[in-house]
Amino acid sequence: MMDNEDIYYKLVSSANLTDAHFKVVLDNQNLILKNQEKLSKQLADINCKLDKLLE
Repeated sequence: MMDNEDIYYKLVSSANLTDAHFKVVLDNQNLILKNQEKLSKQLADINCKLDKLLE
């Protein structure tokens, strides 16, 4: 049977893992948003160039 100290450390470890997981998800979401901005700008540039070619 586990004593209180073991239970405490398991709970703290679990909470730390949850915080770390949340931070990773948040960082990934921010990277995705930055990449979407870059892609949008690149697509806008491509569309401008295509419009000039069509003229």
